[in-house]
Amino acid sequence: MPHVLISGVYPPREGEAEREATATPSEYPLPAPVSSDPLLRYTPTHEDECMREALKLLHPIRDDFRTADYATSFNWPEITESFIKHLKSPSELPARSECDWYALVFRSQRRADCIDTDLFEADRQAYEEAYSMSNGGLLVYWYTELDENNYCMTTCVWTARNIARSVSLLPRHMAAAKMAAGVYVSHHIDRYRISWVPSQQTLSVALW
Repeated sequence: MPHVLISGVYPPREGEAEREATATPSEYPLPAPVSSDPLLRYTPTHEDECMREALKLLHPIRDDFRTADYATSFNWPEITESFIKHLKSPSELPARSECDWYALVFRSQRRADCIDTDLFEADRQAYEEAYSMSNGGLLVYWYTELDENNYCMTTCVWTARNIARSVSLLPRHMAAAKMAAGVYVSHHIDRYRISWVPSQQTLSVALW
């Protein structure tokens, strides 16, 4: 079952009641800021918030999405329709001069003996930290369960590539990366640019 983590909404952990959809990041303790990087004080724009809403619909449209091309594995036409609908709504937020977003796709095959619950908790904490410390620069974090061969895929979409790089140096992100070391049979990262093309009224998804 795939899960979308966005705006502080988490799926239940084993033995835990499902969290309310209205949960906010402020409910969970976070470390004090460790960076004065101005990127982490970025203010999302109207287009960013429209994309955040549209990405709540993200889901795969083919069974082999864990290993297949990102651009053809998800429901981008549906996300485009949602983005356009939200784009037409009034907003007091500033507009973007260039409408593109940075997506990371992490593909892996885990060892059969790794403990998924520990990895999930580390990922959850890293997500919470990233969302709060980047002022919402993380638009979505999406992951799915392992398949029968222990293959997995996660993806996250950011307002900008530089923000994603800055967040990777935060303590909980580094702790999660350290915990994950050694649990994979194989893994690699793909980077994509999601661009709004006004002349065609569509979103373009291509390798960065």
